[in-house]
Amino acid sequence: PATTMTPRIFLCMWLLYASASAMPQPQGEEATTLMPMNYNFEWNVDNENNQTYYGQQEEADNGRVEGEYYVWLPDGRLQKVEYYVDGDSGFVPTITYVDAYEPQWGTTAFEN
Repeated sequence: PATTMTPRIFLCMWLLYASASAMPQPQGEEATTLMPMNYNFEWNVDNENNQTYYGQQEEADNGRVEGEYYVWLPDGRLQKVEYYVDGDSGFVPTITYVDAYEPQWGTTAFEN
């Protein structure tokens, strides 16, 4: 009985291996190149009662991002930051200040 069992086990193992080898193997999918999303947004806070005045606008076009934000500082200056990101450039800001700034309530600093 032990000698007749060995060929049967060998045959079963070989059939399992053969059927597993014959099954279709998953193929690697090609990497999909995604195009950058284009977008545009703007928001602001313009509250004369609380004396808060700040905002941001930004847009992306084919991978290049450009934007700016501003904030009216407690010392009366307006801080503006214009920036861009292009490819691997990272965040590239240009910071400017407007001395003795008086907000035009009801508008944004982008309009001024």
